[in-house]
Amino acid sequence: MTDDRKILFTSVFKPFGEADTLYSRRDSKIELFHNQITKYQGVFSPRVIYQTFGLHCIAHNLGMPSTVLDYPSLTRFIAEIKKGYDYVGIGSIGPNLQKVKRMVEEIRRHSPKTKIVLGGFCAMIENIEKMLEVDYVCFGEGISFMRKLLGFSPEFEFQQPAVAASTSEILGVPFFWGEYRPCVITGLGCPYGCDFCSPSHFFGKKNIQFLKTGQAIFAELKRLSEKYRTSHIGLLGDDNFLADDQRARELHEEVKKSGLQFKLFLFASADLVSRWKPEELAEMGAYNIWIGRESKFVPYGKNRSIDFKQLLADLRKVGINVTLSSILLLDRHTRENIWEDVEDHLAMNPAFSQFAFYSPEPNTPLYERLKEEGRLLLNIPFEEWHAFKQPVFKHPEFSLKEAEQIQARAYLEDFYRLGPGLVRVIATDLEGYLNLRDSKNPRLKARAEMFARSFFRYRTVLQAAAWLAPTREMKAQTREILARVESASRKSGPLEAAGALGIFGFGRLRELRTGFWGDAIQPRTALTRYSGSGG
Repeated sequence: MTDDRKILFTSVFKPFGEADTLYSRRDSKIELFHNQITKYQGVFSPRVIYQTFGLHCIAHNLGMPSTVLDYPSLTRFIAEIKKGYDYVGIGSIGPNLQKVKRMVEEIRRHSPKTKIVLGGFCAMIENIEKMLEVDYVCFGEGISFMRKLLGFSPEFEFQQPAVAASTSEILGVPFFWGEYRPCVITGLGCPYGCDFCSPSHFFGKKNIQFLKTGQAIFAELKRLSEKYRTSHIGLLGDDNFLADDQRARELHEEVKKSGLQFKLFLFASADLVSRWKPEELAEMGAYNIWIGRESKFVPYGKNRSIDFKQLLADLRKVGINVTLSSILLLDRHTRENIWEDVEDHLAMNPAFSQFAFYSPEPNTPLYERLKEEGRLLLNIPFEEWHAFKQPVFKHPEFSLKEAEQIQARAYLEDFYRLGPGLVRVIATDLEGYLNLRDSKNPRLKARAEMFARSFFRYRTVLQAAAWLAPTREMKAQTREILARVESASRKSGPLEAAGALGIFGFGRLRELRTGFWGDAIQPRTALTRYSGSGG
């Protein structure tokens, strides 16, 4: 008997980050870099859009055909639901609650027989099932939930969908040709259960593994690198990729045996990173590791006895960048010590920085504690419940306005003192090259050669970056790195100068456009159909 049920998975509707309205906030752009990591770096902020990875993973492993709708307009969404789907799954985070509410209303109006499933971190909102007229709320891993809901076995052998991050602009240069960096969804969650961490608690303080062996991960790295013709690949979903040491060691061996070079982005805690020799991580292909420093004043177990400054310096020696995340407005922060914490962060010289407010996301221990203490600001709309504008709780030392100013200053100090993140990445590549070019380890020598192949592009980018830099100090800093790159390769010539002039023009045009029309970039709407054979 043929199963002809129609299934749709959809993100919330755009636009994002254009205006402060019921459905949007200027400070809620749908970009990891521009909204969280390089949000005050202007034209130097990479503009990167991500597909709704979770929805694609569910659809590909569902066991029956389904459709994924990424970033529709409201009009496009309504046109799609009028086709009469049996189930519509909406994936969302909390700040898009009003969008979800509107989408639910439109489904009830145009397709009243449709069953509605809500998933994503929006499902963590307290009493969400009473706030929205949905049929099901998926709290946690969504593939097994949807399979069970549709009458299939919740067990599945994970199949990786072809999902990627796409670059829209760098230094104002639009990537019309499409620059994609594939992502391997290796698993979900983290077993550490830090009090503020919504992913860890959303997935039950577990490391849910989709790809259970290093061999399986390597197979996907090889397949996707060939498909997208790139060595840049993200290992996502796992918020602590090195938590399964055996799987990571297997991947290390597979990459070594293959002779291939990768540039892998991954998340890992400092305690686990420190158990590896930096050279081993480099051999595996680690290129950027996101590490949660959090704070020198709160001894989270993962960070006890870690010399962060030395750890980051050792990683840079082999060409590994670090995205370092710190928390602002912890209970122990005072006017006297909060800048000591920021200075400690800046002294580590990470490639990228995140300064997030202590954020009580629903269903986390932090949320429950602050609720019990009567400190949650429940009058703040969920559109503003995120860690990158103002806190959503009462702090004994700081007002909301003071907190906003502190966060902005921390990001600006990071930018103006350490320089643009893009330039820091080039500096790390150069340091890796200089330290590894004469290595007797063939893997590390090949890594140095991989870095060297980018020097022509770097000479061009650094010239343009020096022209675009907003201060004399930043210009000098950038030119000093350019001189070091030239010393390690060759002097810049007319070709690089011409390219730099073009980039400079695009950069100034981007600044002009931002000044007049804002800097929001809307993601492309995409409709993807899956056979569901992954299950």
